[in-house]
Amino acid sequence: MSSTSRRANFTTTFSLFLAAFAMPAPFCCAELKVGTASVDITPNKAVALWGQFGLRLSTQPETPLTANVVALESGDERTTLVSLDLLQLPEVFVQAIRDMVSRKDASVDVQHIVLTATHTHTGPVLQPGTPGIPVNDQTMTVDQTITFLADKISDGIVAAWKNLVPGKMSYGLDRNSIGFSRRVVYADGSAQMYGNTNRPDFIHLEGMDDDDVGSIFFYDQQDNLKAILVNVTCPSQVVESRSSINADFWLPVRKNLKARYGDGIVVLGWSAAAGDLSPRPLLHKAANARMRALRAMDEMEELARRIDLSVSHTFDVAQKEKYADPVLKHVAATLQLPLNKISEEQYREALTAYNQVIAQVDKDPASAAQVAFMARDWHHGVVERYEQLQKDPNATYPVEIHVVRLGDLVICSNPFELFCEYGIRIKARSKATQTFILQMSGFGSYLPTARAQAAGSYSAIPQSNIIGPEGGQMLVDKTVEIIDELWENE
Repeated sequence: MSSTSRRANFTTTFSLFLAAFAMPAPFCCAELKVGTASVDITPNKAVALWGQFGLRLSTQPETPLTANVVALESGDERTTLVSLDLLQLPEVFVQAIRDMVSRKDASVDVQHIVLTATHTHTGPVLQPGTPGIPVNDQTMTVDQTITFLADKISDGIVAAWKNLVPGKMSYGLDRNSIGFSRRVVYADGSAQMYGNTNRPDFIHLEGMDDDDVGSIFFYDQQDNLKAILVNVTCPSQVVESRSSINADFWLPVRKNLKARYGDGIVVLGWSAAAGDLSPRPLLHKAANARMRALRAMDEMEELARRIDLSVSHTFDVAQKEKYADPVLKHVAATLQLPLNKISEEQYREALTAYNQVIAQVDKDPASAAQVAFMARDWHHGVVERYEQLQKDPNATYPVEIHVVRLGDLVICSNPFELFCEYGIRIKARSKATQTFILQMSGFGSYLPTARAQAAGSYSAIPQSNIIGPEGGQMLVDKTVEIIDELWENE
């Protein structure tokens, strides 16, 4: 090789080296700091429970409810991740938590707090104005419940930031069956949530399942495990019809993981896009019941067994790659999503049903507590939205989302009972190595697909949702757009 060729080759190699050195690396940033906390948020009085149409009053909790918190800092970027044993998080409740945190510790960036609910149907009502709740010294009003919970949760958030220490993270993915499609489709094209599959006209289950079990692990500098964040595509509603406070299957999950890794760890449970999924499979019921009996487990313990198995398998290999300086970026955005359209026929049906409920209350005032929800929120909400859309066909609803990049993974939140397909769309288009979808970070309206909306039934009718398929695709597109921005120049 000539001297000229050698010089040219050296110049090219050195240039490539400089270029590679200058390129941003997904795990090259400021030192990661981690803080954790777990607080008991069980109401100390009787409360009305949320998640069914009828009034249920819990006077004695079956299990505690907890708020589990992980605080993260890298350079100037700060993020707080919070998992709550609650049904959903109305805007007034989210604001109450942020206001309480600000009063207790003004240094915490409350706009970068990502709150999520596990969607237990045996947690307290958090919607102000809910009718029928007894007014006495032994029972909390909704306003009192909000204040009580916001105080406890804000204590947990502040505590997590107070114990911030240099740390590390790892993450990984396993697969297991946790959530199952719960909408049954028949030969005439109609669908029914929890429909009977043992019919001659049964065709298929409408939606897809997502068996991803994603885990994120946080450690201190001495490699002691501090927290585990677990993402499964399933709401926490095994015991949804009971009349006592219950954290549902995340309680045995936390017990199993603490038994395995130490009582001091904090476990955050996240539900991915699972608006059309359930923890109770509609198929193979007898076979599943037989296996639970052989294992001497109830449904919650069986789900906890599977999650524990997946998390432990992930941990065994994920701990081989720990990162002390992952990129941390957090984008909070408010989207103006179009209100789901309502036909004139749907409007008239809702108006008729609303008037019938009001007539029932007039005849039997004692039934008011049981049917008032149907009148105010269920049917009348459709009437009001139709009238709003008549005045403004382009009316929108503000929706807050968060997208957090942590190294080469991304966490994406939304406030809905989001149908599984939307989560799959985001994951399929995401630039991240692994994508975590968090639903129930807000008010919790269903967001159905176009296919589900055409088939009808609960969860896909106007009474069940504020935003429809058009807004669902906008949510997907905007989330992916933000993810792309977080990976620019890489």
